[in-house]
Amino acid sequence: MADEKIQIDVLTLDSVQCAACGYMMESIAALPADVQEMIEYTEWSIKSKDGVGKFLELKGKVLPTICIEKDLVFESIIPQYEELIDEMAKRAPTDAMRERIISLRGHGFEFDKIQENLKKAGSGQATRADSTITS
Repeated sequence: MADEKIQIDVLTLDSVQCAACGYMMESIAALPADVQEMIEYTEWSIKSKDGVGKFLELKGKVLPTICIEKDLVFESIIPQYEELIDEMAKRAPTDAMRERIISLRGHGFEFDKIQENLKKAGSGQATRADSTITS
């Protein structure tokens, strides 16, 4: 079970400049440490070639969207904690992981590690760096 993780892809415009996209990323980053151990998540900004590719691969329709195990789950809807837990549990690769996730349903978001978790997920790192506009 240690090697198996639930894959979460967050399709965004840009989590730094788009408030809804940022909130979507934060909803994943605020999951408690016990849940963080069971998931792997990545932001896919459509401002990058890779992000456009992932959007097309997953058949995205709107931004932002949270995909869990390649299923478009939260399309332009920022989920509540319990909703995220329930959808991850449905897609857990093993019964043991499903039970562990469900056992954490009453825990709630942990906001103290959001920035650290966002950094690990590469949030905000896929924005264009070739702009010639300066401030």
